Amino acid sequence: MTRILPVNPGSPQEEVIRQAGEELISGNVIALPTDTIYGLCAHALDQKAIEKLYEIKGRKDEKGAPVLIGCRTQLKRLADDISPRAVSLMDSLWPSGLTLVLPASPNLSTLLAEGGSSVAVRMPAQALCRILAVRFGPFVATSANPSGELPLQSAQAIFSRFQKKVALLLDGGKIENTRPSTVVDARGEKPKLLREGMVDFDSVVRAWGKAGEPTP
Repeated sequence: MTRILPVNPGSPQEEVIRQAGEELISGNVIALPTDTIYGLCAHALDQKAIEKLYEIKGRKDEKGAPVLIGCRTQLKRLADDISPRAVSLMDSLWPSGLTLVLPASPNLSTLLAEGGSSVAVRMPAQALCRILAVRFGPFVATSANPSGELPLQSAQAIFSRFQKKVALLLDGGKIENTRPSTVVDARGEKPKLLREGMVDFDSVVRAWGKAGEPTP
């Protein structure tokens, strides 16, 4: 049975954070409002939980889902050989709706490392996701909808579609004008736009260029 708890995403209640975190570290899938859209979430370091998430989503394993982190130190277990320019993007634009595709850590689960070589990571601006990740570890978050369908905008719609499949649903109200994160491949000599979204790509290009400027 799916439990539903109301939440204030900008100032989440302590008890809600605790219960959501306990579900994640127990290997369960939860649904919650992110700063972009409602997401289906599982702990990023629990392979069985990720498999369960992909099964619920109807998503192919090779399509690695993005990971939300609460602090930069959590990157150590996810990504490796991060370039100075990619770090510049993090310094300038995180936390935000910017997802960066980075070289995957050699020990990262292939369920997260798309093609075995890259991982998509984002530090969200929203308090709920940031606090949850800081306290309980990075977690996978993919849009709350069956693969190939439009994202669901309310807890009621998610409950109707995913009841009994997710352990906990955090109701933060309806998300109007849902827009996904901007996805940028930050592994090469230049940033590559993979998906337009919340963060303007021009700001990405400017931050990338600043990293190559000589220090005064």
